[in-house]
Amino acid sequence: MYYEVYVDILFTENLWMDAAILLLTAGFLHLRVRKRRIALAALLGALGACALTVFSAYIDEIGYLAGTLTFCAGMVRIAFPDREKFCGAFLALYLESFLLSGLLRYLAQFHPLCGIWFVVACTAACLFLYAAQWLLNRQRRLAALSCEATLICGNCRLTVEGFYDTGNALCDPLSGRPVSILAPELMEKLLAGTDRELPPRMIPYRTITQRGVLKAWILDGMEIRDTDGIRIIKKPVVACMRRNRDSHPLILHRDLLPP
Repeated sequence: MYYEVYVDILFTENLWMDAAILLLTAGFLHLRVRKRRIALAALLGALGACALTVFSAYIDEIGYLAGTLTFCAGMVRIAFPDREKFCGAFLALYLESFLLSGLLRYLAQFHPLCGIWFVVACTAACLFLYAAQWLLNRQRRLAALSCEATLICGNCRLTVEGFYDTGNALCDPLSGRPVSILAPELMEKLLAGTDRELPPRMIPYRTITQRGVLKAWILDGMEIRDTDGIRIIKKPVVACMRRNRDSHPLILHRDLLPP
């Protein structure tokens, strides 16, 4: 019993798949894409797949697995030369390969994947995985920008959900300090809980659709709890402005983002 292998087709299919998997890996880990390195790595993977297939009769299962891991490591080393991210890229490459192979096996139930149909199915599967990665990365970014903040004013402590707004560049024109935005009802509650009267500061603002003046107060402190731990901001400037219901009650200035 023997199998007839068309090396040119095997090489082309693996070259296409390896390039797609490397690009997906780069997108998943936010790695820099170097076109020449991606092409060389895909070429190595395609040649390795051909070699392992042609000589499969002369190597055992352990040898085949060792060869697969070796070519995979070589692809990662060529495409992403950063040694610190080698292990992550290696695991991500195998994960992307597993997901892509699963999608292709699923699509093969509806139509034989050969020739142009393989290219179409592989491209569609890659687009699906890319869209899934984009949604996942978006959720990661939103989660990284969310935090818990405790506003301190006299004896009153108010804990609210905060959000780092990279578009918030509002600053106090006198001191130049960053200004965060708090919902008016929460500001009233915070000021009502203190035993002293705080005079407001008038801070002009301008957006794409409107301009005006906001009332702001210098609080005693603010504790921010995020993925980097707890940070204490002394004498934060917080203004009140009514926002949409779906928005966070506290919008933090972009300069308060962790370094």
